[in-house]
Amino acid sequence: DDLRPDRARPEVWRAFAVGARGREVAALGGVRDRSCLALTYARMRSDPGFREAAHRFLRAYDRRFQEFESAASDGDIARLAETRSARAFMLLGRVTGIFG
Repeated sequence: DDLRPDRARPEVWRAFAVGARGREVAALGGVRDRSCLALTYARMRSDPGFREAAHRFLRAYDRRFQEFESAASDGDIARLAETRSARAFMLLGRVTGIFG
């Protein structure tokens, strides 16, 4: 709840939904809290169960977002980006490098 990532524009989220990765969607990795990033990175390296759950979450979020995006307005996407799930996605995506 304490994470306040930089906001990515809805068109960046939409690009991710249609398969863009890396630099094109780097704004989705807007979590800048160094402590949180370091702790999450360390946990990913040291805890296989956490790492597996994190990757499972990323895959599930990706699939669900693709379904959601096709019918969502920009406002819907902006509201979704403020949820805990979206912040977790941004954090884990940044740590795993899917945003470049």
